[in-house]
Amino acid sequence: MIKESTEARKVKDEVIRLLKLEGHNVYDCTVDYPDNQNDCINKIVRKCNSNKVDVDISIHFNSGAKDTKGNGKTTGVEVWVYNSTSKAKPFAERIEKQMSKLGFKSRGIKYTNKLGVLKTNNPNLLIECCFVDDKDDVNIYNYKDMSKAIVEGILNKSLSQNSNINKKHTNAILYGNDIDKVVAEILSWSKEDCIVKNVKDHISWEATNLFIVGGPAKVELDKMKTGEKYTTIAGNDRYDTVRKCLNHIGK
Repeated sequence: MIKESTEARKVKDEVIRLLKLEGHNVYDCTVDYPDNQNDCINKIVRKCNSNKVDVDISIHFNSGAKDTKGNGKTTGVEVWVYNSTSKAKPFAERIEKQMSKLGFKSRGIKYTNKLGVLKTNNPNLLIECCFVDDKDDVNIYNYKDMSKAIVEGILNKSLSQNSNINKKHTNAILYGNDIDKVVAEILSWSKEDCIVKNVKDHISWEATNLFIVGGPAKVELDKMKTGEKYTTIAGNDRYDTVRKCLNHIGK
């Protein structure tokens, strides 16, 4: 069996990665440490409402099948929207169709006005990837396949011919503010196949070697909990950070 809180984040991170590779702006509205369930929902809704987007997407996993031994049949996948006139319905239909193609039973599109995450200002939907307590669901579930199916449904196109999906750079350098960006650019001069970007735009595991310039970037990356190993270049102040950068590249 699998754990929803773990798998939902893996799917979420991979969906974000794939969408960004396709050139789309994506806002991660995950709440990691809520006081309670209502607090979590309220904070998610506030985060979603702070951005104007085509669709708000909430990723979840179902439970209740109680089929830990397996009966040869999957319990399946489904997508929830607020009502049948929701502007998110076309997205939901395509996503559910793509997930079903992975071998899961299609449970279709469902409607409810009782879920808090379906009450954001933007068109919205909630995905139930599969059942965590169904052995048959778990046996065919793979977070990368699930994420790819979701993104194909969102974008209404196949990603199978996209050479960028699994592209990985040799080096990535992340910074947290404009001052550290200058240092990051200097550091990049000594690195081949290197990308430099704000830590907030980082895509998990996009590079073999990861470098963090400055304390603010380190704090932000640690919040993301990607599990990546990285080298930190940060001093007691901006000048010390520059000195550590030059020392790192042997100047």
